[in-house]
Amino acid sequence: MFIRRAILIAVILWAIPLLAAPHGQTQPPSSGNGGCAQGGLMTGRSTPGTGSAGQNIHREATLRDCASPLLPGIYAGQFSVTIPWNAAGATSTATFTWSDGRVSTATGYGNGLWSITSGPASGHGIQFHMADTWIGWYFSYADATVISATFLP
Repeated sequence: MFIRRAILIAVILWAIPLLAAPHGQTQPPSSGNGGCAQGGLMTGRSTPGTGSAGQNIHREATLRDCASPLLPGIYAGQFSVTIPWNAAGATSTATFTWSDGRVSTATGYGNGLWSITSGPASGHGIQFHMADTWIGWYFSYADATVISATFLP
């Protein structure tokens, strides 16, 4: 019974972002540190791993129209992370591969806020702005729309 209920909850959480997320919106970065004015579709797929039921969620998203004094000469980036499924307290390590070929490593909880720990913009944060109040980082492998991203001090 518990497994059926967990599967039903996962399916519902997977479907909500698909029905609610508008596509193709942009939002200019509002921080003095700049950011990326346009995001794209954040893909998600289930993979074997360390999360609940032995599953992880792998996510990737492209950031475009980037401008920041923290990343001079960089105009785009590719985000990639694997997050343990249904493990909301677990930190994850993400990578940002920037348009100039350099790579930043970041840690976060899958909530859209990532602390850059090495590479360009090290010591700063980056906040993803999603198309809705989507909470599926951990609980769903559904695709979701990233509107923009802002660099934080």
